[in-house]
Amino acid sequence: MFKMWSAFHFLFILSPFIFTVIFQIAFRKLDQEKKRIAGLVLSVLAVVILLLRNGEIFVKSGYKLDPEIIPLQICHFANFVLLFAFWKKSDVLFALAFCLNLPAAFISIIFANSLENYTTLVSFRAQAYLWGHMLIVSITLWALLNDFIHITNKSLIKTLLFIGAIYLVAIPVDTIMEAITDKQANYFYALYPEEGTPLEWFYDISEPVKILGMTFRPLYLLLTALLGLVVVMVFYGFYLFYYFLKEKNVLKHEKMKPSVNA
Repeated sequence: MFKMWSAFHFLFILSPFIFTVIFQIAFRKLDQEKKRIAGLVLSVLAVVILLLRNGEIFVKSGYKLDPEIIPLQICHFANFVLLFAFWKKSDVLFALAFCLNLPAAFISIIFANSLENYTTLVSFRAQAYLWGHMLIVSITLWALLNDFIHITNKSLIKTLLFIGAIYLVAIPVDTIMEAITDKQANYFYALYPEEGTPLEWFYDISEPVKILGMTFRPLYLLLTALLGLVVVMVFYGFYLFYYFLKEKNVLKHEKMKPSVNA
């Protein structure tokens, strides 16, 4: 059984960095195209793990539709973001993976409270939580280290517009899923907060409104969107700092090379 802040939990927190190093060593001799294929294969593996998890939920629910089996939660959606980023060589999707999905997945690793609800970790659902979040973070970090992630002002703006669009679309999708399944749907935290996060405070100070059959909290949506924007911009800053250090290191090595005319 999982315990927060146990030795296993700390190992879980370190696991994305350990696997990033493993990927870096394992694929270091591959050319860029073969590395892209390796990233694609790793992303397919992450998707397969997610599908096994969703299949287990579907079977245990008596083959009924459940909001949990639709992969629109941020971290579930992240698996497909990485898959299509490697497949389509999309700067926008790689920016989304680094600036939003990576921090969301790593926060889920640090605050893995939901794992304490499992009586055993020997299930597709529990293992998917462990391996899924670890792979999202490690694959994205490995992609950064191998120059797959290129964030320009143009791709950043497109990424922000894409995030805004799926965030707004989540409201009617959540409403429809709740009506169909009679269970709480909360894709992209559009209707409800994640427990133990600042989103709970945003939710508590917001008043609900009902428009076109959809009940939501405008202030909660706005504050959550602003928090998401801050996270994206902070990680964009990390990206710029990483490439600043990388370029500085390249220039340093070029200066150390002996001159051809010497």
